Amino acid sequence: MLTIIYLLMVTFSLVFLLKVVSILLSEQTPLMREELSPYECGFEHHNVSRVPFSLRYFFLTLIFLLFDLEIVLMLFMPYVILFDYFFISILLLILFVYVLYMSLIYEWSDGTLEWLS
Repeated sequence: MLTIIYLLMVTFSLVFLLKVVSILLSEQTPLMREELSPYECGFEHHNVSRVPFSLRYFFLTLIFLLFDLEIVLMLFMPYVILFDYFFISILLLILFVYVLYMSLIYEWSDGTLEWLS
């Protein structure tokens, strides 16, 4: 336990030291308009560079990534079942599929999966 605390202290002190050194060695320049503006092919932008972003699209992509990750985890379940503890592996697979199905039902009933509201 003492070794873990020692390693954590060394890690945090090293990160802090590197951050302080980078701040001290960085070139401090006053903020100029050209440094803060987006530069593209020598043309000045006359409109705002931030485009409105659909929050519904963000949630839909996040749900897609979570379900995709769960499907990838399910791909390795046959290999787990082939080894020891067959009954426990089957129960875990059934529980995993049940949680996946119930989360899909919840997202569907919540209306998060619908693109247009």
